[in-house]
Amino acid sequence: MLRTETHFRKMIIIRFVVSVLAFVLLSFFLRFFANSSKFLFSHYGDALKSALCVSLVLQIWDFHKKAVKSFLLFSLLYLAAVGIKLFVNMPLSGKEIVDAFCFASIICAILLLALRFLCSIKNSFVKRFFGLLFNLLLIAALLPPIAYIGYYVLSGQLLTATIVLTLFQTNVAEALSYIKDRGVLLWGGGIFLTLLIIGGAVYYINRIRFHSEQGHVNKVVCLLSVIALFFGYKVGSGIADKVQSVAVYTQTTGVLQQYKEYGKAKEKRMKALEQLTGLTVKPGQGGLCVLVIGESETRDHMQAYGYPKENTPWLSAAIQDKRTLLFRNAYSNHTHTVPVLTYALSDKNQYNEIPLSGAFSVMEVAKAAGYKTFWISNQIKYSAWDTPTVEMASTADHEIWLNSNAGTSILTQYYDEEIAKRIDEINFEKDGNIFLVCHLMGCHASYADRYPEKFEKIEGETPRQMVAQYDNSVYYNDYVLKKIYEAVSRQKNFKAMVYLSDHGEEPEEDKGHEATKFTWQMVRIPLVMFFSDSFVRASGHIFQSLSDNREKYWTNDLLYNALVTIMGIQNVPNSADHLNLASDKYNMERRQLKTLHRQKSLMEDKR
Repeated sequence: MLRTETHFRKMIIIRFVVSVLAFVLLSFFLRFFANSSKFLFSHYGDALKSALCVSLVLQIWDFHKKAVKSFLLFSLLYLAAVGIKLFVNMPLSGKEIVDAFCFASIICAILLLALRFLCSIKNSFVKRFFGLLFNLLLIAALLPPIAYIGYYVLSGQLLTATIVLTLFQTNVAEALSYIKDRGVLLWGGGIFLTLLIIGGAVYYINRIRFHSEQGHVNKVVCLLSVIALFFGYKVGSGIADKVQSVAVYTQTTGVLQQYKEYGKAKEKRMKALEQLTGLTVKPGQGGLCVLVIGESETRDHMQAYGYPKENTPWLSAAIQDKRTLLFRNAYSNHTHTVPVLTYALSDKNQYNEIPLSGAFSVMEVAKAAGYKTFWISNQIKYSAWDTPTVEMASTADHEIWLNSNAGTSILTQYYDEEIAKRIDEINFEKDGNIFLVCHLMGCHASYADRYPEKFEKIEGETPRQMVAQYDNSVYYNDYVLKKIYEAVSRQKNFKAMVYLSDHGEEPEEDKGHEATKFTWQMVRIPLVMFFSDSFVRASGHIFQSLSDNREKYWTNDLLYNALVTIMGIQNVPNSADHLNLASDKYNMERRQLKTLHRQKSLMEDKR
């Protein structure tokens, strides 16, 4: 009897030691899959602690086969998610692989501990209640890697915080349009398969049970559980933000928090503006100044910039006027609307350290200087917490949102030319200072939804049909610009109209403007400025500086600096002449300029 008991204890120790060694060795061999820094002989502290956590939990479960398979399932899911980097030619380090492996194992260990205690509950009502909570936690643990993998399979790109934020801002109609473009069967099948995998995993793990009195929780089980949780917490809390399939959600939460802080700080910013002295419009300047924000238009697909198809006839003719300035080297600061406009419409940019919550918007500055402000948008107005762009728009004296059913499943009711019609209905003050922002739907996918049928000038066969549709959206956008310019230029006090796109687009390979599929075409944007004779006479030095800077490189997060100068606003906070395209002191060179919020240098663009 004593020999049998001694043998049993030895087997327990052997199994424990073997499982620890197996885990550590596996973490070593997994590093060979890395395509950058493999870190073969480093970071073994986390691997060892994770191994101890896993081995203790397996010991509690008496190395139940289904418990072992559960660890394998979680590990494969999280490793497959991090391994996607290998397929998109992104650097994947050995540390990233081990972090994903350890995190998956710890999450599974915690869930199996919870299930172990759940199995010991006798009261059926209490058991059902905690069983429901357990399954919700189980789904929450399975969802990040499965969603990450699924999004890559369906879209061909990595899921990032920016994309998650975009998904939050997408209404049902836009989502259906996106799915339609990329295949209903593909997305429907992908969603069904995702639900099937999660459902199967939940069913399998819930069937792990002891079939004897071993299911009873004793002091040893409690002690081992505490030790396992200790090791799991020590590792898991330190690497959670380093596992991309999980970190993408915490990063999204962080971005949303920044946006909320921007809105909360509005009253504080306005009070600070009121205390500024001399925030006025220079005598002789001011008037009606217009900013037109395009959407997803790249200059690479514009006739005015040398594109071979005749899709910008009006702009191509307009730039022959000496009062119209076309800038040939403008870039966006990101490939997604929210981060682009957050910077472009405020004094926050890639080259200063101003916190977003403390940034002044161009709309706030214009109002503080005495401008009457208008915002007309054909974009969907999301909920108040959604983006600082909506917060900036809410500062305007007058807002017009053409989609009155903002945030619902109804498509925008109007094409962009409706904006020009609404401008005609506004009773502008003849001699007052007016700042008008027009936000177009522009060339946003689905491209064919952006223009009336009569503007289908350019034809294309599959697989070039999408490119033809995009070129037609550019053709229609040119017509919209013409109508807006005609509407504002006939106003007696018209001074200037600035047009630029938030970012570009890559329709050739159906990459859209997703940052994880980055191409330089996604950030090459048009920038065109139209001026009246009265502006040139009153602000000739500004016009001359802009004219002299037409060939210089520029990123649209510096829009704020140029706009306040064009509007003639004096003593503007955080104004920097060397960042101001409308100043003769503008000296930003290509090597200094960045995009993707400083992730890429314009020097990398070989075009």
